[in-house]
Amino acid sequence: MSSTAKVFAIVCLVVATFGYSIYEKKKFERLDQEAAMNPILQQLPQIELTNLYTKEQIDNTSLFNGARGAMVHFWGTWCGPCEAELPEFLDLAKHLQDQGVNFLLLAVNDDELKIRKFLKRFGDLPSNVMIAHDKEGKYLPIFGTIKVPETYLFSKDGKNLNKFVGPQDWKLQAYQTRILNYLSKNSSEVKEIETH
Repeated sequence: MSSTAKVFAIVCLVVATFGYSIYEKKKFERLDQEAAMNPILQQLPQIELTNLYTKEQIDNTSLFNGARGAMVHFWGTWCGPCEAELPEFLDLAKHLQDQGVNFLLLAVNDDELKIRKFLKRFGDLPSNVMIAHDKEGKYLPIFGTIKVPETYLFSKDGKNLNKFVGPQDWKLQAYQTRILNYLSKNSSEVKEIETH
């Protein structure tokens, strides 16, 4: 085989590889867009939990309790990123308390004593924050969550408005603005769910 033929074969191989990678990338981008338009979790599933502090039952009705929206936050004391972002997340809850947003912090695969000890450092939690323990991790697959932290925003009718994947920089004003913007829109309006 001549050197010209070798170069030609290499160039053809590179072009074919590059073309195939572009094709695959576009295919995955299309699948990702379809997934965003048709998320697995469109409505808040039925929940039946116990508030770790008050021992009151938390269900879909009590989660909202007159609020115009609720955030469900999956976390664990064993999760470093969860621990790092929790102070900012609790500050966000405090800022949105008067805006009618409730927060459910759902500790998964954890130990109740560790949860209590961990949360003790924050003192009194805002009144719009509920703490529950999902010992068996039952709600992870129901919500479609595979890792923590992960947070969902629901309208008062239970519609999934947004999903925040991984740790967030909750202290940024943009989060308050985005959450309130989603909640102020007509909940019957079809929206693309963002994942972050």
